[in-house]
Amino acid sequence: MAEQTPIFVNARFLCEPVTGIQRWARETLAALDQLIEDGVIDGEQYKFTLLSPTLPSDMPSYRHLKLKIKGVLRSHFWEQLELPFIAKGFLINFKNTAPMFKKNMSMQIMDLQPFARPDTHSSAFNVLYKTIIPRAARSAKIITCLSESTVSEVQKYIGVSRDKCVITESGHEHILRFDRDESILGQHALDKSKYLLAVSSLNPNKNFAAILRAMTLAGVDNKLVIAGAANPKVFRDQGTGKLPDNAVYLGRVSDEQLRSLYENALGFVYPSFYEGWGLPPGEAMLLGCPVISSDTSSLPEVCGDAVLYCNPADDNSIAEQITKLCNDTALRDKLIAGGLTQSQKFTWRQVALNIWNSIEKSCRE
Repeated sequence: MAEQTPIFVNARFLCEPVTGIQRWARETLAALDQLIEDGVIDGEQYKFTLLSPTLPSDMPSYRHLKLKIKGVLRSHFWEQLELPFIAKGFLINFKNTAPMFKKNMSMQIMDLQPFARPDTHSSAFNVLYKTIIPRAARSAKIITCLSESTVSEVQKYIGVSRDKCVITESGHEHILRFDRDESILGQHALDKSKYLLAVSSLNPNKNFAAILRAMTLAGVDNKLVIAGAANPKVFRDQGTGKLPDNAVYLGRVSDEQLRSLYENALGFVYPSFYEGWGLPPGEAMLLGCPVISSDTSSLPEVCGDAVLYCNPADDNSIAEQITKLCNDTALRDKLIAGGLTQSQKFTWRQVALNIWNSIEKSCRE
């Protein structure tokens, strides 16, 4: 048997709470494992090893990906100072950062918020990421990006050639794996098809406060249900005062509860200022929930012509689309049908293929 080509994965993300980035990385990793199982990736030729500084508390089960715990440092120190020497082969990085001085690797850039919207993060965060991302991106053989929008920003802010970039996109079908848990509706007195839903972490970039203002402008009597892990006091910071009576803050919900919230909502509102991809609109469309989305960054790539678009900086624009969605049954039916077709264009298997094809080509050169 010929010697196997070693492929390492920077699996530090497996030790972190699951938000959008970790969800993307976990689903992509599972899809790569399935490609090996299906023989699309030659498991005899390539040996995959996951590298992590600590043991994940909820380690997924893989058939062809072996986990190795190595190193004494943690977090970025482990990634920068130990990982390059542990990964003696091609290294796949999934989470917006990577070793700054390793060349034989791919680097996933989810978005460039520290460059494009520095006001949404702390100064320390911005300094750290503005230090790591450009250096790592220039060192890497391959830069994988979620969208064409992100590729354009990589060129704009980092000055890396378009030829070095590969668009991965994202999948949405993971949401179908979870059983419905409609108990969340009863717990919060939510009537089916009577509420609008907003989902994500509550940071200013997500623009949730604008939905509250737009709901008032629209004059609709539907509730706004907000699901996301953060303290609702964030709305005070955005100038809205306390939550109004027609807004229900749920905090973090389970995947099963989230599926039920999508499927029973009148519509989903996502006026984010900036996204590298935007998983929630894709999840909503796949579950038959009509979507109002910003017309910014990557979101038109995700949503195509299957949603109502708004200007996130204009409360009246958001309000206009909320009014249309709430009052036009035929329009909602059209959006549901179009959203299902649009969301099915993107799968985790294709994401894994997009990544692997570029890596295999690099390994053969």
